[in-house]
Amino acid sequence: MKIINKSDYLEPMLRLSRYKTTAIKTVLLLFLILPLVGFAAEGYASLKIAAGAREAAMGEVGVAGAKTADAIRWNPALLNQGSALDISLHHTRWLLGTSQSAFFLKRNFGKVALGAEALYFSSGDLELRDSIASSKPIGKYSFADLSLGMGVAFEVSEGVKVGLIARFYNERLWKHSGSTWGFDAGFAYNPFPELRLGVSVIDLGFNTRLAAASFRPPVTLRLGTAYSKDWSDEISTALNIDFMYRPYSKEPGLRTGLELKLFNLLALRAGAKFLHAEGKKKQDWKMLSPTQMLTFGIGIAHKGVALDYALVPYNQMDLGLTHRISLNLSFD
Repeated sequence: MKIINKSDYLEPMLRLSRYKTTAIKTVLLLFLILPLVGFAAEGYASLKIAAGAREAAMGEVGVAGAKTADAIRWNPALLNQGSALDISLHHTRWLLGTSQSAFFLKRNFGKVALGAEALYFSSGDLELRDSIASSKPIGKYSFADLSLGMGVAFEVSEGVKVGLIARFYNERLWKHSGSTWGFDAGFAYNPFPELRLGVSVIDLGFNTRLAAASFRPPVTLRLGTAYSKDWSDEISTALNIDFMYRPYSKEPGLRTGLELKLFNLLALRAGAKFLHAEGKKKQDWKMLSPTQMLTFGIGIAHKGVALDYALVPYNQMDLGLTHRISLNLSFD
């Protein structure tokens, strides 16, 4: 007869408990130091582009409602949900010929989940001119942003989840390059199964030096809620609301989105971005007409494969349309 030592099962449980305690303390610390970031020059502007065609189509909301591996960009606590393995590929055709591509990976073990990310933004080739205006360019240059992330999410108790991500950033401009490190933290709570509350701090990074300039990633604070309802086996809906704020640029955002899923196959999505800051110091917060900042999208899903598309206009700034597409593979 095999004798079972208590330490054989107590030690792993205590070790997991210590990891959870450390994660909770780190999340709280990151939220506490957020007010201390104060004022800083902001760089890595491409990190403001919303990840995931589903979330982009719903008004760029996701702190409580992101569902797949791209939750790592919205709220790392949400990695601890859904299927056992998610692989997400994203591409955004951005403004003025620029583009962003991303790869997200999530492995959910039940009480613990791991996530990883690679995000790349490229300007393409731009004309290089000297300080004196000339009729012909003297060459070409480009700029690019890279973000790599890896982290973990825990279910600390029933309905309560926390997540932490460590990040590496690199920005390249012509012959110059600079790098830095940063962190994300997230918290999610389900008071009951159909309702979730979420809060996150994304891209809380350190200073980068690029040539003579010094700047940081654009830290973003998000707070929101998501309500989902299955009306029948064929029809379900989701309503998400997010408030976001970027302290460096004093940029607020109030967004909402709606999703209608039919027959577990087709998803129709729409959203609106209402709040905007105006004035030299961006002290005037104003509500926009929804027709100025509407977003739209569609998705098709079948047997673990989902293809999503989002159309996000920038009519308020007369910059035209942006297109985003995502492919998500889920394995149980």
